[in-house]
Amino acid sequence: MTTASPLLEARALARHYTVSRGPFRAKGLVRALDGVSFSVREGETLAIVGESGCGKSTLARQVTMIERPTSGELRLCGEDVAHADRATLKRLRPQVQMVFQNPYASLNPRKQVVTLLDEPLAINTDLSRSARRDAARAMMARVGLRPEHERRYPHMFSGGQRQRIAVARALMLRPRLLVADEPVSALDVSIQAQVLNLLMDLQQDMGIAYLFISHNLQVVRHIAETVAVLYLGKIVESGPKALVFRRPAHPYTRALLASTPSLRSNRRAAAQSAAPRTSPELEGENGARRTSTVLRGEPPSPLSPPSGCAFHGRCPYAIERCRGEVPMLEPFDGALVACHRVAEINA
Repeated sequence: MTTASPLLEARALARHYTVSRGPFRAKGLVRALDGVSFSVREGETLAIVGESGCGKSTLARQVTMIERPTSGELRLCGEDVAHADRATLKRLRPQVQMVFQNPYASLNPRKQVVTLLDEPLAINTDLSRSARRDAARAMMARVGLRPEHERRYPHMFSGGQRQRIAVARALMLRPRLLVADEPVSALDVSIQAQVLNLLMDLQQDMGIAYLFISHNLQVVRHIAETVAVLYLGKIVESGPKALVFRRPAHPYTRALLASTPSLRSNRRAAAQSAAPRTSPELEGENGARRTSTVLRGEPPSPLSPPSGCAFHGRCPYAIERCRGEVPMLEPFDGALVACHRVAEINA
């Protein structure tokens, strides 16, 4: 269910860090986030995708109010989070919870499961001990854990079970937004689908919104409704999932999709192993094939980002304008794309 106004809204959100570059050298400035704008509505899943180091986890820390943004606006339930006082942050933080990438590292190994789930309620509510334990047991059942699991410790569970515990703990306060930072990347492929299906079932039952951070586009295809592609702290393309996967407009988005393995591409590779090499092709959801962008080189350092379009050093379509002028995120064919040549590339 959606509402007229977004549950979460970011406008030109930026987070910069000052870092030491050694003795006798001026300090450097890392623009981890550099003017990101997006919105998430009630019950919606927005996926943030991109390579390592693009700013995904930094964005998660802003949304969960672990850090304050350097500039820009961040609104949760219509309230300004970026400039809120301590009392307002304390009141809003239970509305946003987080599931981390490594379930074992995020769970206290000295505490039993029922205590791990009881703790958020003990800190943030006035419920009695028996009421908290009842709520913890109910949440365990909801995420597929059995009653006998409540007295066990995290090391006694498999990776998938530990992530179920982490999800249960995040949902104990009934948040309106769940930030999932690579929640299945540390799990076996067979277990990933189980956890993703659990998240989707919980979303349907509880009406919770997800900010889903991942580098795995196959996972994003399974769970997201809207996709935002992040590159060196900036969104280069965003739009409905079906549109982004079927007709990626930005060269970087094309390259990410082309580099994502799939069963279909593996079968084709096996069948054509003896055939001459041709230019890479990309297959959409409707089976259409088209030439894709080959991603080359490494992402530039955020300590010394390139001028103009940050992607121009790796883009085969780059021209002189790309090297000197930063492209704006503008509407194109139902999505938002930051590319000077988007119309020519997609003609």
